[in-house]
Amino acid sequence: MPTAVDVVKRFLDAMGKRDFAAMEPLMATTFKMTVTGGAVFTHPREFAAQSKGRQKSAIKTTDRYDEVPMANGMVVYSMGSMAGEWNNGTTYKDVRYLDRFEVVDGKITDMNVFSDMAEFRPKT
Repeated sequence: MPTAVDVVKRFLDAMGKRDFAAMEPLMATTFKMTVTGGAVFTHPREFAAQSKGRQKSAIKTTDRYDEVPMANGMVVYSMGSMAGEWNNGTTYKDVRYLDRFEVVDGKITDMNVFSDMAEFRPKT
């Protein structure tokens, strides 16, 4: 069985490619994704649809992963930065992020996304 970090790495790689078919086997049926601001999604496809209205692209560069045991699995933290382009054509880089995953029996049950993205949004 792959480690919890391996599961998260595969998930984030697929997410970066918008490869939902590759993400689905890594997600528990109870998968939940909560993003900065409190919006909750039950599938990354929903998050991608919402993001499409704001930005053309977003690429994460992971600096490190940390694992912490929990009673029935592992918590994995992925930390790094993001770069990309807003829909208006302006670009951003060096946006800090921290993703927190709960992995149980090789499946991601919960994902929390935290970032400084609001600090980089174009002024209207």
